[in-house]
Amino acid sequence: MKLYIRSSFMGMFLCFISSCLLSLGTMMVSRMTQFHPITKSFWRFAGTFLPSIFVVIYYAFKKESITDSFWPIRYDSFIVFVSLAFRSFFGCTAATLQYYSLKYMPLGDSSVICNCYPIFVTIFASVFLGEPFGGLFMLLSTMVTLCGVGIVSRPPFIFGGEVNSELLIGAGLALGCSIFMAMAIVMIRHLHQIHHCITLVGFGMFGTAEAGALAWGFNVLEFPSQDIDILKAFAIGLLSCGSQLFLIFALKCDNAGPVALVKSSDVLFAFLWQMVFIQTFPDLISIVGAIVMMSGIFLCGFRKYIDSLEENNATKKMFWFVLK
Repeated sequence: MKLYIRSSFMGMFLCFISSCLLSLGTMMVSRMTQFHPITKSFWRFAGTFLPSIFVVIYYAFKKESITDSFWPIRYDSFIVFVSLAFRSFFGCTAATLQYYSLKYMPLGDSSVICNCYPIFVTIFASVFLGEPFGGLFMLLSTMVTLCGVGIVSRPPFIFGGEVNSELLIGAGLALGCSIFMAMAIVMIRHLHQIHHCITLVGFGMFGTAEAGALAWGFNVLEFPSQDIDILKAFAIGLLSCGSQLFLIFALKCDNAGPVALVKSSDVLFAFLWQMVFIQTFPDLISIVGAIVMMSGIFLCGFRKYIDSLEENNATKKMFWFVLK
């Protein structure tokens, strides 16, 4: 995978592409209100799994070794299998929760809360992967980000008025999505030495199985019948597959924290697609909440930039306090 490790910013660039693709797919999901969220989640993972099979065939045809991580069978193989299962479970649960949240709140507001996961990624990566947390400055970034989430949620004790139960339910589902997405990204980073096609096919296979079982259990599994809905379902799957592939590449190039930071650009794309395709414009509270949340994430990224500088760099000496 040396091809992808060309600079410290390659991972962020690949993640930016991933965000663009995934947010476009989520916009399509928000427009297909006649289908159950679990059903749409099933389409997404099936659409990821099927193309990933051809990716595996391609590398097998090239006679590239892709099974070293789990064959021959040994203890490490079991760890890889379990890690792939957990990564897929976290990713599938996050997608389902986000799709559910779209029933209760607009795409832009949902994306704002769902994409506060860089803060959770930094915490989880520090605990499980040993990546640096960031001290008091990181704690400040966390608090600012959560304040942005609170503003988007519009709690009545701050903004007055009656309790909007649907908005609070949507905010809770989106926050749950954020937490599970953070755990999924940490697991991808944990599996960064595994060949990307194995990570991709494992994600699609386990996700399809989980979403399919849930859809069957709740008796909500259905397939589109109209041509436009069929095209949208295929597009959701292909965009998800492309997004996951670029995300996996990104996490091979950089740590989980910085990649998750750039992944939060989903928020900007969500508002853009919402305005362009749905003709829905965010209100002032949504804009303020998004700015506050993105400010917290920007502080996290600024600390990453300062930490990457040489010890004798003048800028690093000037902003020494962000590393405390």
